[in-house]
Amino acid sequence: MVETAIRKTAEAGSAGGSAVAATVRALASMIAEGHWSQGSALPPQRELARLLDISRATLREAISVLLTTGKIKAQDNGRGFVIADGSDERSGAWPQAAPYSLREVYQLRHVVESYAAQLAAMSRTEHDLAALSNTLAAFRRAAQDGDLSGYVEADTEFHRQILAISGNRLLVDMHRTFAGVMQESQRMPVLHPGDLWPAVKEHELILEAIERGDPDGALYYMRKHISMGGSRSGLSPTELP
Repeated sequence: MVETAIRKTAEAGSAGGSAVAATVRALASMIAEGHWSQGSALPPQRELARLLDISRATLREAISVLLTTGKIKAQDNGRGFVIADGSDERSGAWPQAAPYSLREVYQLRHVVESYAAQLAAMSRTEHDLAALSNTLAAFRRAAQDGDLSGYVEADTEFHRQILAISGNRLLVDMHRTFAGVMQESQRMPVLHPGDLWPAVKEHELILEAIERGDPDGALYYMRKHISMGGSRSGLSPTELP
């Protein structure tokens, strides 16, 4: 089990993939397979980095992702981390909107964000397009560097900008109201197999449709992107919007 995790993280690095994302998935897999029992302490970071043959910086970022999703939690004394139980994981994954399931979040995003993209294609300005292009460039760089924090930040900003460009204040306010749970849904794909590049390509198609003033294309590509994001987050085909 440990040898498999080491091999996967090494392969991700040699293939130009995200070492952080590979580390998150390797640790999540080891936790799921019972390598450490619930409530037991995660090995010290120095030991764990040596075990997985990764840098301490890579491990620290991976641990921050696992903390966000609730798979691990900080020790009460602040020294180290322990494997969380199921209830901790649910509240950690959705800290701002526990009543809503991941499926419900993607259903809402499918409706709201696809319509916003359609409106944005009809109302965008050159300034809007320049801002979206800059955000997409940051998203691309984060994917290239395996910078998960920067990746989620740029992803969130790209979608926020499209809502703003739509010009519909009610859609903007609705999205802002659920901003926490929306962003959490955008973190989920890093815990599942696959690299960071598909979402970059999907963003490119959305931006191209908005640039050429194609509302039907913008709606189509945003809906496809949201559905693919749900799939990468672990939703089954029957759960996808």
